[in-house]
Amino acid sequence: MLAVFGVAALDYAGMGLRLRWLLPPGVRYGRSLRAVVLCAGYNNILPAKAGDALKVVYLTRTTGHSLLTVGSAILWERLMDVLVLLCVAMLAYASGTGQGPLLPAALALGGAAAFWICRRWSPCFHAAYARLPSRRLASILSGAHARLVDAVSLPWFLRAFVLSLCIWCCYFASFALSLCLVAGLELTLAQILAVFAVTCLGMAVPSSPGGLGVFEGAVVLSLSWAGVDRNTALGVALFIHAVHFIPLAVAAVSLNNCGDLLTREAGTSHR
Repeated sequence: MLAVFGVAALDYAGMGLRLRWLLPPGVRYGRSLRAVVLCAGYNNILPAKAGDALKVVYLTRTTGHSLLTVGSAILWERLMDVLVLLCVAMLAYASGTGQGPLLPAALALGGAAAFWICRRWSPCFHAAYARLPSRRLASILSGAHARLVDAVSLPWFLRAFVLSLCIWCCYFASFALSLCLVAGLELTLAQILAVFAVTCLGMAVPSSPGGLGVFEGAVVLSLSWAGVDRNTALGVALFIHAVHFIPLAVAAVSLNNCGDLLTREAGTSHR
């Protein structure tokens, strides 16, 4: 159990490091880690992943950077998660069925092709934005294109992707340790991957606070495919969820009321 809590802590520490890298230079690691804790903690309290909006507000008010700059970093954070989750789904599909991951690979190639088109013909996109009747909308779209596409370099992308892989490896380790050591289940790597992929795909959809019910249902369903009875599956699901739910919710609340924290941090950053 201590090992599970340890890799979970490494998971969120890695998230803070990745966010620090995605944000412009000058943002301290402590501030990016607090943003991660606030986001994850309030996602466990509020519905529809509202913690992501709080993260944007917190970083915008405390770093002095624009909403577009911070929003672009958060969007790339989510895109990295989607990319790694797609890799997880590909591995689970290939190991579980023995077939080539044709559909996930096609989706990945489609996304890469779309990015290449936006990057290759970037001047054409900017010219199209300039022709829009609303200057404000044109400015927003042009700025977003510049931040999300034009400013991205291969070393920047690879570093962010490697950090994302490390984060997801820690998350997967918390599942594997819980299933094999805490619950004592005899599962193959393919079965653990299937449980992990199904649960993460279910949690990716905005739903109840902390994905309560969705998380447990996904774990019970995927473990049933491995022949695990519902009572055992529900017990381990509750344990894994508690590891990633209770400490973060308590930590977010312990940072004081979100509004008070924003005011205090913003005042400190402008002195």
